[in-house]
Formats: sequence, C-alpha cells, structure tokens
Amino acid sequence: MAADPPVAAFQSEYRLKAAGFPFSVGATRSLAPAADGGWKMEVKAKNFIGEIRETSVFQWDGCVPVTRYYGYRRAGLGRVKTAELRIDPASHQATSERSDHEPRTYDAGPGATDEIALPLALQCMLSRGEDALTLRVADEREVETHRYRVEGRETLEVADREVKTIKVRRVRERDNGRETFLWFAPEHDHALVQLVQRNNDGRHVLRLETFP
Repeated sequence: MAADPPVAAFQSEYRLKAAGFPFSVGATRSLAPAADGGWKMEVKAKNFIGEIRETSVFQWDGCVPVTRYYGYRRAGLGRVKTAELRIDPASHQATSERSDHEPRTYDAGPGATDEIALPLALQCMLSRGEDALTLRVADEREVETHRYRVEGRETLEVADREVKTIKVRRVRERDNGRETFLWFAPEHDHALVQLVQRNNDGRHVLRLETFP
C-alpha cells in the first residue's frame, strides 16, 4: 500500500486580489489525486470580468512536489494569456510554451517543482520542523533556486477567528522590488493562510476565507 502523502488532499476557499483586477474575487485552492499515482494542485478564480487558473501535476519526493506539468491561463478584458510547462520525468527535459513566445526547451534537472505547488513543499517542511527551506523551482524560462526564511509568528483573522501563523519570506539575492511572503497555520496542519506577492505588475494577495 502506498504511503500517505505528506500533505493530505483538500479544497479550500480563498479571496484573491490580483493586480489588474479592480476588485477581489473568490478563489478555490485544491489538492487531489491524479492519474498514475500523481497529484494535482489547482488554483481557480473567476468572475464576470475574467478568470485565472493555475494547475500543477506532480509526484511527491519527500516534501518536494516534483513537477510533471504546469499550466497557467488568465482571461479577461478581451485578452487571454497562457503558459504551459512539461518536464519529462526520465530525461528532466523541460518544454514550455507561452502566449506570443516561441516554444523553449531546457534541462530542468532532477527534483524541480513549480510556483503553484511550492507552498505545499513549504507546508510539509515546516510541519517537519525544517528550517533550510530551499527549493528548485521551474517556470517557462528556467529553473531557479528559491530560499525562504521564517520571519516570525503573527496572528491573522480567518472567518472571525484568530489564527496563529508562521510568517515566511522568500530571500532574494538582489533587491529588485519583488517580495514574497507566506503565512502558514501550525495548528491546522500548517495550511496556507495567506500569500502576498509584489511583482512588477503590482500586488497579488491570496487569503484564506475558511478552513476546510
């Protein structure tokens, strides 16, 4: 019998405020078994203006969700932006396609995850008491080494409840104006409570509405 996954299947409701959208929208974040013993992580947000969907299909290797497929689709205001990444599990060859770009291939190496599955790895590492939060993360262009550091503990409000969280920050070697913070709840299996990303295109906030 296969061992239990390091993070159990779930479906949680969040609130997403994404740059370029005039107001926040409801979002669903889910993890479920996929074909061939793999797992599927998905984040979906949709309203009458448009939708955002990100999907990761992966295999667990310890705490690391090793990516086989990543897909991104953003549609709204008459525009559609898509990206797909496939990584061959034997050769580690990555093939990516993006809107308005030529297809690209590169060697992803072993053990690479992606940005949508990455919080699952951090959730697992924190639950095991690890503090060396380092991951190899693949996107449509290349693989980067991401390093994260525990910043401290904060109490956030979720559904009129005060929830104790561990705050984690991505450590970047260069100060390029980009910031990433994540908050995990140790009393709720280290579930992701909030994610704040500041990019060149603005500020994105994903915040938990209710615990599953």
